[in-house]
Amino acid sequence: MSTPADRFAALPLRERKRARLRVGIWQALRERVEHTPFADIPVRELAAAAEVSEPTFFAHYASKTELLAYHICMWRIGTVLAIDEAADGVDFIRQFFDETARSIISGPRMWFEITAEVARGGGICAVLDISAAERLLVFDDLRALEVALTPQADLFRRHLPPSPDREAAVTGLLAGFYGVPLALGADRLDELCDAYRTHLDRYTTTAAR
Repeated sequence: MSTPADRFAALPLRERKRARLRVGIWQALRERVEHTPFADIPVRELAAAAEVSEPTFFAHYASKTELLAYHICMWRIGTVLAIDEAADGVDFIRQFFDETARSIISGPRMWFEITAEVARGGGICAVLDISAAERLLVFDDLRALEVALTPQADLFRRHLPPSPDREAAVTGLLAGFYGVPLALGADRLDELCDAYRTHLDRYTTTAAR
C-alpha cells in the first residue's frame, strides 16, 4: 500500500513545487497573523518568507485576502480529518464545532481576521481548488484526498435530518459558527466549547423535530 509520501513523490515535479510554494506562503501568514494585524502584513514579507518575488506571489494568489480563503479550505480539510470517521448527522456537526473551537482557541487572531473579512463581504468563503499535492504535503494523510470542499451551509445541510425547520437550523448554525466566538471575545474563549454546544442544542433539536 502506498504511503502519503509515496503518493506525493509520484506527482509531477511541477505540481510538487507549486504545492510547496503555495503552502509556504500560507504558513508564513499563519506565523505572522497571531502577533501582527492582517492589514499590516505586507505581501513582500510573505513572498520573501517563501523565497519568491511579489509577482510570483500574485501568480499563485490573486490577493493577500485570498490567503484567508485558502486558510479556511485547509482548516476545513483538517477539521474533517480530525472527526471520528463513524460520525454522521448531528454527531458530525457536534464534533465539527468542537474541533473548530479548539482551532480558534489555538489561533484566535486568525479567526477574528477571517470573521472581520466575512463581515466586510470579502468573498473569502469561496471554495478554492486545493490540489492533491497540497493536501498530501500539509496533512500527510491519504484521506485528505477525499475531503470534499463545499460551502459551509451545504456541509451543515447535508448532516441535518430532513425537516421543515432544516433551513432555519442551517442559518442558525452559520450565525452561531461566526457569532458565538465574537460574542465571547478573545478574553472568554475558554468558554467557547460549552457555548458552542449550548448553541448547537438549540438548532439541532429544532431541526430534528
